[in-house]
Amino acid sequence: MSFPSLPGSVDRYVREILNRMLGRTGKAGDKVIFESDLVRLGLADEIGNALSQPVKPNRPITDSLKPVEGLQIPDKPVTPTGLSAAGTFGAVILQWQPPVYKGHNHTEVWRAQVDDREQATQVHEASGSRYSDVLGSSTPHYYWIRHVNTAGQQSGFNQLAGIQGNPTAIISVQDLLLEHPDITTQPFSVVNLGTEANPNYAIALNANIAVNGQVNISQLQSGELANGTALTVGQGSIEFGTGSDGYGQIVITGQGGIASKDYMLLKQGRIESYIYTASFGHVRYKEVRRNESGTAGSGQQVTVPAYFKAQPTIHLYPRDVSIYNAAYSTQSQRLEIWHTTPAPHPSIEGAWVFTPYARLVLSAGSDTVSANWTYSGNSNDQSAYLTNITNLQAITVYGRAASRRHTGSGNSYQNRKVTMYLYYRVSGTSNWISAGTTAVNVNQFNTHTLSLSKSLSTGQYDIRVRFIAADRSGTFTSGDVSYEYTERSASGSGWTVSKNGPNSGLNENHNITVSTPSMSGWEVTRIDYSFVADITLRARTLYASSYETNVDNNSKGYAEVTIPNGNSTKTFRFDSPDSNAVSGYPWREVSYSNQSFTQTDTQYKDGTIRPAVNIKAKYTGYEYNSGTPVASSYVSVTIKSVSATVYYRRVQSSSTTAYNQYYFDSASYNRGATDISLSNAVITWTASGE
Repeated sequence: MSFPSLPGSVDRYVREILNRMLGRTGKAGDKVIFESDLVRLGLADEIGNALSQPVKPNRPITDSLKPVEGLQIPDKPVTPTGLSAAGTFGAVILQWQPPVYKGHNHTEVWRAQVDDREQATQVHEASGSRYSDVLGSSTPHYYWIRHVNTAGQQSGFNQLAGIQGNPTAIISVQDLLLEHPDITTQPFSVVNLGTEANPNYAIALNANIAVNGQVNISQLQSGELANGTALTVGQGSIEFGTGSDGYGQIVITGQGGIASKDYMLLKQGRIESYIYTASFGHVRYKEVRRNESGTAGSGQQVTVPAYFKAQPTIHLYPRDVSIYNAAYSTQSQRLEIWHTTPAPHPSIEGAWVFTPYARLVLSAGSDTVSANWTYSGNSNDQSAYLTNITNLQAITVYGRAASRRHTGSGNSYQNRKVTMYLYYRVSGTSNWISAGTTAVNVNQFNTHTLSLSKSLSTGQYDIRVRFIAADRSGTFTSGDVSYEYTERSASGSGWTVSKNGPNSGLNENHNITVSTPSMSGWEVTRIDYSFVADITLRARTLYASSYETNVDNNSKGYAEVTIPNGNSTKTFRFDSPDSNAVSGYPWREVSYSNQSFTQTDTQYKDGTIRPAVNIKAKYTGYEYNSGTPVASSYVSVTIKSVSATVYYRRVQSSSTTAYNQYYFDSASYNRGATDISLSNAVITWTASGE
């Protein structure tokens, strides 16, 4: 494919790239291969006449080419061998060894009158391994051959020196006279097929000829049947002849001819078929007509390839055509496909041109579209838009709004008001025209619905929906007060209490306290306490009276401590294990070290752990034969590592900035009837005719 030189104005980098792609510079492997090159190389087959159609952007290669069935890459041609030349009457018969390689296409035959291959010219392309070169003289000639594969690659010539062929002398017509007692006329004569001014002499066969063996007619320049005569083959099943009108024809039917059989007629460039019926004889069934097909975009001119003698008939079918538009779901929709009248191509004889079109025809109707626009934030003024609404006669917009603004105190909020505005303008202009407003008062945390409508002159419009929120008089309360929280650590002082049980017994309470930090503006909500205790309990058995010696009157001592723990208390108690007084009245004891305790206070929250530590011990007994009171119990409690976590809260301050939520949900359109051009439609076309 030839391309013009690039002008000097082309950027040098672009020029270099294009010249490489076109094979003008760079390496041979840089050159671009075109789709038509693949067809010429036999690597692909064209689909219909796709390569002669106008180009379509982004067209995949599979729209115009298909793989060659059973494609095999041909081998490089081998050098021919075995060329021989035998002379005959005015001709040379050439033969050579059949080539053995994959992808052979033909063999070139070259000839010269001298033994110089540089002066030879190609005289034939042989599909087999034999060629009869009819020279019409007895002059010797020299021959060379070379093979060519299906990719167009050529082998070398068979050899440098030519193979000489020597035709024998030409026999004159007089020498063709035959003598036989049964021959009444000579089989050959010379006839002039031309005129006296421009004669064209040929040998005519004047008799019936029987051929035993193969017939090889290497060249047939002219063969004619007289008007109204026929050449019959296969017992009448095929007939070559002329009709009564003088036009040549071929008739194909069954054995015995067409008398009572279906037949097919090839005549004047047409193919017709006839059906035989007993009632009506031969009835024309159909005529095979030329058909071409392809695809084109709506509004794209189509060239119907040559050759059509008359205006073809065009049929259109949708291929990739949208026959429904969801934006007009409530309007009836009808697909129309039509074409311009086919006209002769201005420069290609026998070709025709036409242009197909597609459109969607809509009736008047209405439909609702989802706007799906939302806003959440601090802005009091926001707008949403719909653009290029075609064929609009009336519109209704639907929205929702919510707004709130804290007063800065507790759970008190300002009363608010939201106004929705509707504007419109003709598409492509800049001036918005007001189409009405609607407002809603907001005094709670709820969402309010709004809608506006406007009738218009039928046209194409842009729509604007605007929301504006503002304060109005009064406040309202809503929800609980919000708090912020913090905590602090605190500690308390430990103490130790050690006591014997007195005459009347022991029952005392001792408090554990913590000093809580003071926090201005904050209130205490809870205190979590923890502390550690060491406990020692002693007890022994004495007599109940100094004047009684009966063992049943023994008095057993006991000691007990109750300490707050969790949401309850924990008690430690020890009773004397001796049932009777023992000589010397020995003490028995139990000790508890590093006992951990916790307590939570959500009621008093004053730094005192409740309940208090309770200490109990049994009253005093007596030694034997003595009236002196002696302690029968002993308690020792040490409280240490006293600490607490104090939790505080206070009312949280709130922002007085407004918070708004706007929703433009949907719009309802009333539309007039309209047509929508389907410019991206792809249409399948078929052209048929003669």
